[in-house]
Amino acid sequence: MSELTALQSRIPFDDTYILYDPNDKLSFICCYFSLLPVGILVFYFSWFIITREIEAIILAGGHVLNDIINNIVKNIVKEDRPVDFGTFQKDSVRSGYGMPSAHSQFMGFFGMYVGLRVWFQWGGLTKVHKILASILILVAAIGVIFSRVYLGYHTLKQVVVGASIGALFGSCHFIASTLVRYLGIIDWLLSWKLFQWFLIKDSCFQAPFSLRDEYNAYLERRKLEPKTKKE
Repeated sequence: MSELTALQSRIPFDDTYILYDPNDKLSFICCYFSLLPVGILVFYFSWFIITREIEAIILAGGHVLNDIINNIVKNIVKEDRPVDFGTFQKDSVRSGYGMPSAHSQFMGFFGMYVGLRVWFQWGGLTKVHKILASILILVAAIGVIFSRVYLGYHTLKQVVVGASIGALFGSCHFIASTLVRYLGIIDWLLSWKLFQWFLIKDSCFQAPFSLRDEYNAYLERRKLEPKTKKE
């Protein structure tokens, strides 16, 4: 295979490949909203590396299943996008179809799962904090969903269906993750040598700390430390 043929056979990494109008400021802003799901996945990875919380794995695993569902539905429905983007997602592991929107389904899952966690399982938050968190999640979800329509990647119907499927699966995943915890399955997994070797824990669910709790614990540790003598 010649070098020219090899270059012609390459395709863009579609998760960060976004076409927009450089003369339209709103179009430029929408690009960043479309990249928000990628940022959320990076956050999950960073969260796990720093804290070793199994919740990060549960969330990321839910998104993987959610994406698989999206591709299955797309290949069943086979509804085209409103604009022809040429080779966009053609001959790749992802479907080039538009129904349902993967970005919208991602945010529907994220918004529903995290929203339920905030309202029912996140201790130490006042009602005002929960409302503010819900508003922030809603704004982020709407921003991503709007961007997919504005940039021409999806129709309104495609993003609504995508967000609905994501929200439904997000609620199911929340219920399932809660059940496996109450049934002791998560504790059983955490007893495995592999999980213990990586110091993986479930304190996010069993003994959640707020930022204030962590700061107070830090102050207590400082009090116990011997004071260094001034030279």
